[in-house]
Amino acid sequence: MTDQLVRATAGDGAIKLVAVITTETTKEARRRHSLSYLSTVILGRAMSTGLLLASSMKINQGRVTVKFQSDGPLKGLYIDAGKDGTVRGYVGNPELELDLIKENGAKPYFDFKSAVGKGYLHVSRDNGTGQPFTSTVELVEGGVGEDIASYLLHSEQTESAVFVGEKIENSEIICSGALIAQIMPKVSENKELLYQLEDQCKNISHFSDKLFQCKDKPTDLFKELFPLLKIKVIRQPNNFQKISFKCRCSKERSMSALKLLGKAELIQILEEEKKSELTCKFCSSVYIINETELSELIRSM
Repeated sequence: MTDQLVRATAGDGAIKLVAVITTETTKEARRRHSLSYLSTVILGRAMSTGLLLASSMKINQGRVTVKFQSDGPLKGLYIDAGKDGTVRGYVGNPELELDLIKENGAKPYFDFKSAVGKGYLHVSRDNGTGQPFTSTVELVEGGVGEDIASYLLHSEQTESAVFVGEKIENSEIICSGALIAQIMPKVSENKELLYQLEDQCKNISHFSDKLFQCKDKPTDLFKELFPLLKIKVIRQPNNFQKISFKCRCSKERSMSALKLLGKAELIQILEEEKKSELTCKFCSSVYIINETELSELIRSM
């Protein structure tokens, strides 16, 4: 099924709910970057939450960047997500794999904390006009969900519950996605609703299993997780939004980037290499600037 993002409300608009399925998007990122299982999961979670944040932007060209800057062996990650449903991203160490954590007979799980390490989460919102607004908080767990919730609380003063998850079977990602429940300002007038939401969030376990059950109909996820809330799925045509991995790179942009090297260095590349090869960090696309194109670029400078 096509990846998509859906929205709903509860409590007469006092609670906002957004869910996103990113299975095919995560698969595409894994293919492009040759990701390990661990880096696939972390990048998939970051792309999912980046899309959730971007969904609240007021303009269609709005974009959100999410950056982990930390000392762990993952060597950081970078996500660029748009309100238009497109997302791209990469991790510093795509081949990273660590031993699973096994304790108390529970199902083994990924060691996100060791992978990410200590550091900071940077979130930038760009409305397309003026300077983007950037905020920074310390990383909490490295599992992405808790870190994004911490950012929303401390930087945007919005109490939020963020759930992220995925399913892997037969060495393949079969489900990936996330959900956010946010308390809107008017909820302060209804403490009973607030406590009800908090209690239900505390009782949510095995989110990945519930995500898998609802992967073909993500609107069911709202009722599955919050059975005591009166859920109202938003039925506007643009609510069921298509999600995809899409990069904004191009050969033209690559040639523009080459200009930053300066004319002297480009002449040296032309004389010694006869061409220039550039690889996009976000999608691993490779652009070859041949001898003729290099010569024309130098002349244009």
